[in-house]
Amino acid sequence: MIAHVGGVPVEELLPAAAGAGTALALARAWMSVHLRRHREPGA
Repeated sequence: MIAHVGGVPVEELLPAAAGAGTALALARAWMSVHLRRHREPGA
Protein backbone atom coordinates (compact mmCIF):
# COMPACT_ATOMS: atom_id res chain seq x y z
CA MET A 1 0.00 0.00 0.00
CA ILE A 2 1.38 3.41 -0.96
CA ALA A 3 0.06 6.55 0.70
CA HIS A 4 0.39 9.87 -1.04
CA VAL A 5 0.71 13.29 0.56
CA GLY A 6 0.36 16.18 -1.85
CA GLY A 7 0.89 13.77 -4.75
CA VAL A 8 4.21 12.48 -3.35
CA PRO A 9 4.55 8.88 -2.13
CA VAL A 10 5.15 8.81 1.64
CA GLU A 11 7.83 6.15 1.14
CA GLU A 12 9.96 8.75 -0.63
CA LEU A 13 9.54 11.27 2.20
CA LEU A 14 10.36 8.89 5.07
CA PRO A 15 14.16 8.79 4.54
CA ALA A 16 14.29 12.61 4.39
CA ALA A 17 12.17 12.91 7.54
CA ALA A 18 14.37 10.38 9.33
CA GLY A 19 17.49 12.27 8.27
CA ALA A 20 16.04 15.58 9.45
CA GLY A 21 15.01 14.03 12.78
CA THR A 22 18.50 12.61 13.26
CA ALA A 23 20.09 15.96 12.44
CA LEU A 24 17.80 17.72 14.94
CA ALA A 25 18.60 15.18 17.65
CA LEU A 26 22.35 15.60 17.06
CA ALA A 27 22.03 19.39 17.09
CA ARG A 28 20.11 19.31 20.38
CA ALA A 29 22.68 16.99 21.94
CA TRP A 30 25.55 19.24 20.80
CA MET A 31 23.79 22.34 22.12
CA SER A 32 23.12 20.76 25.51
CA VAL A 33 26.77 19.70 25.86
CA HIS A 34 28.03 23.08 24.63
CA LEU A 35 25.78 25.07 26.97
CA ARG A 36 26.46 22.77 29.93
CA ARG A 37 30.21 23.34 29.54
CA HIS A 38 29.80 27.10 29.91
CA ARG A 39 27.67 26.76 33.03
CA GLU A 40 30.27 24.74 34.96
CA PRO A 41 32.10 26.98 37.48
CA GLY A 42 35.42 25.17 37.00
CA ALA A 43 35.44 25.46 33.22
